[in-house]
Amino acid sequence: MDKKSTHSRPKRGVLNRRGFLKQSAITTGILGEAVGLGSAAPEGGMEPLPAGSDDFADTSPSGVNMDPEMTQNAIDYATTRSAASVRVYRHNQLVGASRLDSITGGVQNNVWSTTKGVVSMLTGRAVELGHLSVDDEIGTYIPFADTAHSQLTIRQFLTQSTGLPLNWASELIQLPPDTVRYTLNLDIEDDPGTDFEYGQTTCTVLAYAIEQAVGQDLQAFAQEELFGPIGIDRDDWFWLRDRAGNTHGYAYLFMTPKDLARLGHVMLRDGQWRGKRLLPDSYITDASSPSEANPYYGYLFWSNEADSGYTVDIPDQKYIRGRQLVASAPRDMYAFVGFLDQIIFVIPSLDMVVIRTGFPGNQQLDPQELITAHPGKWMHAFFRKLMRAVEDEDIEDPGPYRHD
Repeated sequence: MDKKSTHSRPKRGVLNRRGFLKQSAITTGILGEAVGLGSAAPEGGMEPLPAGSDDFADTSPSGVNMDPEMTQNAIDYATTRSAASVRVYRHNQLVGASRLDSITGGVQNNVWSTTKGVVSMLTGRAVELGHLSVDDEIGTYIPFADTAHSQLTIRQFLTQSTGLPLNWASELIQLPPDTVRYTLNLDIEDDPGTDFEYGQTTCTVLAYAIEQAVGQDLQAFAQEELFGPIGIDRDDWFWLRDRAGNTHGYAYLFMTPKDLARLGHVMLRDGQWRGKRLLPDSYITDASSPSEANPYYGYLFWSNEADSGYTVDIPDQKYIRGRQLVASAPRDMYAFVGFLDQIIFVIPSLDMVVIRTGFPGNQQLDPQELITAHPGKWMHAFFRKLMRAVEDEDIEDPGPYRHD
């Protein structure tokens, strides 16, 4: 039976500036014990976030108002579309996983461009600590940048609107020894802040700027200020560098699906983990919202809010008009998205995080369908199935996938 509505919000909660749900004290307990932060489970089926490296609590889908058979059906569908790991969380609990996830859930994968979202989180952490502002010029932190490049802002790097070109061959096939200096020697081809140009090594420049702003190696900063506080042990991840020692900002972070879920929950909880604020809530709002250069894109996250925007194509980008990125998912969904479908989906209005790793889910012989920033049939079908499993919200079924 088709469900009716427009991705309505849960009954408890208050609205944030974008009109989407933010968990209230009624749902989550007094702030500091809230959103699964304390030792006692708040009302409404919410469980505490895990302490240390403990696993998330798990429950039957029925315990969080989801149909068990439909939930498993959605997970099985994604699994048969080349997924290695699929994990569905609601109210801080694991409610379903792919059938081999006891093995695959603990495997460190190259998460590819999901790395970009992690760099965005580290930017937010540096903002929270007072080390930088998103409107700072990078010349503040990178003195060897020339005049034109030094005036590019942190925000422009976050929104992929620096005006710097993407050279697919040089940046993805044969990397230069020092990707920071290489990128800052590229010509600025468009007016900064106006045009979306999906970049790779531009994110390494951003990572380098963060490193200089905080006065600490980026990976040490990540462990001390983000990964460690949410229970990700140093031995559970590794991150590659270029030959000059710069941490790659666009890919080559290897992390397990279980730990990706922790990152997703920091975003879901508006930048908090067990009572500690890690990222400003205003940063989370901006990061997950449409940007001026691309309504489908925020601060290195893909947003499902707009009806038109740019997706990634080779060698440039593709403009899509008249639909959300994933029409079968709520509008407030946003995602860390990596090559071969390494993805963290965050859905605030459903209090849900979904993890997917593996190989491309789209099985059509269409090169564009293999670009995960242009969601195709598998993602549309998966969320149609998963949304049917949600019993406490009426969610509109948009019908079959429409190919552009």
